[in-house]
Amino acid sequence: MNQYTKSVIQLSLPMAITQLITMGSGFLCMTMLAELGHEVLAASALIFSISMSVLIISVSLLFSLSILIGHRYGERDYLGIGAILQQGWLLSLFISIPTLLIYWYIYPILIFCGQDKVIAKIVETFFHANIWRVIPFFFSVCNQQLCYGVHKQKIDMMANMLGVIVLLISSYILIFGKLGFPELGVVGFGYASALQGIFYFVFTTTCLYFIRDFKKFQLFQIRVHQNWSALKQLFKIGWPISLQISGEMFSFLVATTFIGWLGMNSLAAYQVIMQYQFLIVVPIFAISQASGILIGQAYGAKKFADIKKLGTASILMVTMVSIMMGLTFILFPKLLSTLYLDKNDTNYAETIHLVILLFSIMAFSQFFDAIRNILTGSLRGLLDTRFPMIVGLCSIWLIGVPLGYLFAFHLHWGAVGITSGWMCGFLLGAIVLFYRWHSLSSKYQSL
Repeated sequence: MNQYTKSVIQLSLPMAITQLITMGSGFLCMTMLAELGHEVLAASALIFSISMSVLIISVSLLFSLSILIGHRYGERDYLGIGAILQQGWLLSLFISIPTLLIYWYIYPILIFCGQDKVIAKIVETFFHANIWRVIPFFFSVCNQQLCYGVHKQKIDMMANMLGVIVLLISSYILIFGKLGFPELGVVGFGYASALQGIFYFVFTTTCLYFIRDFKKFQLFQIRVHQNWSALKQLFKIGWPISLQISGEMFSFLVATTFIGWLGMNSLAAYQVIMQYQFLIVVPIFAISQASGILIGQAYGAKKFADIKKLGTASILMVTMVSIMMGLTFILFPKLLSTLYLDKNDTNYAETIHLVILLFSIMAFSQFFDAIRNILTGSLRGLLDTRFPMIVGLCSIWLIGVPLGYLFAFHLHWGAVGITSGWMCGFLLGAIVLFYRWHSLSSKYQSL
């Protein structure tokens, strides 16, 4: 294992562990809510999908922080790091406003979208309680991005581990009314999630204030008004990232809608493979972000020869992960389906046949998507965010979506057609981005 691969692993592994812990805690909270009845279970699906989509899309503008901090860290511009973080905090206040409005007016929004009034009311009670989480969550992402950018990701991992304990204990107490507290149900989960967000922010901010390694950044010496250029740069680098993430997340909603038109069996089979798709995204996203940060640091330190080597190490690492997962999907589709499908169900035979076909396609699709994501992260490390955004949106919306619709409904391939269309989009995007990365990294290597 060379030093570049080791650097990527050391940075990405805590990120991946943190995200897996967060996903696991969400799963456990879902099981608690499921005990409250069928209506709450149905509402919880909306709660998780809406909150995840709204928060990720809103906060994605802040993902440029770790890249810019990585550049300053490579340049040893420590005061610049503090200035960028303060501008990130300020930007958080502005971008939290639309999220707060969505949380507060979620009921009329759901009714406008044709949702059941009873379900919408349950969802509203969660978001009204959880609204206290929004601003601390945005500030927390800024703190997290700083930790990533200066190789203090263990602080983020520790904060998340402790935060999960806070979430699970408070959820159990408030949902079911233990230790003398009233039984709050969904509202209790909303407050518990808010407590987790507040805890993470307080814990990480305390670390930033007291740990000696952060003193040189002068994070708490107010100078926001002196560094408007940093805010402008954050927005300049961040908006393409935000637009790309928003477009890609919305495409999953479109794909699910297409699948829903094909009937319950197709939807059930698609839901099975998507559970594993989201699981794969965790290490891929972590490696992608680590690649961007490390390449940004190399760029800032003017170690141009390291740029291509770091990118190559990241590509090789994600290739190994994708190949192992692809072989698992091809060889063990029935085993993977046992957690979600009942063999005694009358539709089992048709659904499992479709699952096997979709897993076979996904084995290749997730490989192309992983390469695409790694190249996107690597290019972001060079502050090249617009080109990956254009390629990402075009490969999905001009290639993946139209081909998926054509294959599914005109050629009558059904769910296989939809996933095949997306695979074609991922493949084209990976090819174009690889050419872009090869050109830019070769140019820097020659400096």
